[in-house]
Amino acid sequence: GETAFGKPIVDGQHPHDFVSELALAYSHRLTEKTRWEIYAGPVGDPALGPVAFPHRVSAEELPQAPLAHHLQDSTHVSNEVVTGEISYRMLRVEASGFHGGEPNENRWNIDHGAIDSYSGRITLSPNANWSGQISAGRLTRPEMLESGDQVRTSASVTYNRPYTHGNWATSLIWGRVHKTGSGANLNGYGLESVAAFARKNYVTGRIELVDKDELLASGQQFRIGAYTVGYTRDFYQIGR
Repeated sequence: GETAFGKPIVDGQHPHDFVSELALAYSHRLTEKTRWEIYAGPVGDPALGPVAFPHRVSAEELPQAPLAHHLQDSTHVSNEVVTGEISYRMLRVEASGFHGGEPNENRWNIDHGAIDSYSGRITLSPNANWSGQISAGRLTRPEMLESGDQVRTSASVTYNRPYTHGNWATSLIWGRVHKTGSGANLNGYGLESVAAFARKNYVTGRIELVDKDELLASGQQFRIGAYTVGYTRDFYQIGR
């Protein structure tokens, strides 16, 4: 997704904008178990997809971006975002309007454009350890070098189990993109996990199956499998 020097990126991950969020949120409690919220800003995260990988608890200490990032959670840096939300007990319902175009190659400015895209998300969090979401949206011309819009659908489940001196977090994620210009359907499946123990140690892993159509100019689709395992040791932590 996105471009570098006017050409599509096919073998790497683009850098993110310096200003990744600039927004305000107001929340008001209606009853003991019901509240509503409004969220708006020139740069923000609309109600579409799971928590983005840079902030996801199950992707902590995983340095690589998921290959399915642009099928699952790439809208986490969007422009002209307005979101309304209402929540009751374990259920949260959100709807967003935003500008669908991906950020340009200038990473130091704040992009802008008309609110031309929309999305909705339903999140269910039955307890402190489990959370799941299903969402969908239509994006107007998200990719600079592609004609047509995209219809994105996503579903995910995250489990986080805290324990003494650590936690174990795992996410199962599916994302699907339908391209209205070519009629192509791309799916991305991911399973990722991180186990933290003894305060400074992390064992990580990710498995992905992803459809890609930008590897060749012909637009031919390929299904790519990726398997990553790793270990991280923190030698020094400020404030601990």
